[in-house]
Amino acid sequence: MSQRPAPMSQSKTLHPKQAWFLGVVAAAVTLMFAFVILPQLDPKKPSLVGRPAPEFGLELLTGGEPGDRVRLSDLSGRVVVLDFWASWCKPCEEQAAIMEQVAKEFAGQDVYVLGVATSDSRDDARGFLAAHDVSYPSGFDDRNAVANAYGVTALPTVVVVDRAGRVVEAEARVVSQRELAELIRATLAGS
Repeated sequence: MSQRPAPMSQSKTLHPKQAWFLGVVAAAVTLMFAFVILPQLDPKKPSLVGRPAPEFGLELLTGGEPGDRVRLSDLSGRVVVLDFWASWCKPCEEQAAIMEQVAKEFAGQDVYVLGVATSDSRDDARGFLAAHDVSYPSGFDDRNAVANAYGVTALPTVVVVDRAGRVVEAEARVVSQRELAELIRATLAGS
């Protein structure tokens, strides 16, 4: 009769170096969640919709002479449509084409369409504008101050401001031409 070997134990313990490594990884993930993800999910962060639009001043890349600036306060009494974009943002290409059509559709009305290049270099922003034949005014958000003031966390972001200077809509996605035109018409009628 042969004897069977005793079954091997199924439980394994972690080597101290493995336990230490897993602890460091868990701590890093926790810190990333606490300092990167949670602030963006903060429910206390107020939406700008229904509130006065933050004032800004931007250097124009298109729609003016070199060195010209545009300020929100200069646009008082008009519906202002802001499109926050960057040259490296693929969906921003689609939004730029939509904004071009919307700018043409509402030309001659109390509507000011303004692109806001953010998180980008001037040269890359100018290259994007030239490559996509953007003719509506576009400003350069040098230190992302305007994007931060408007709570922009994703690109493209479209913000509509009524004639009284209140934010009526803010969308962090590509907004269709039909949807944007309807929103502008409703804002014109309501203000």
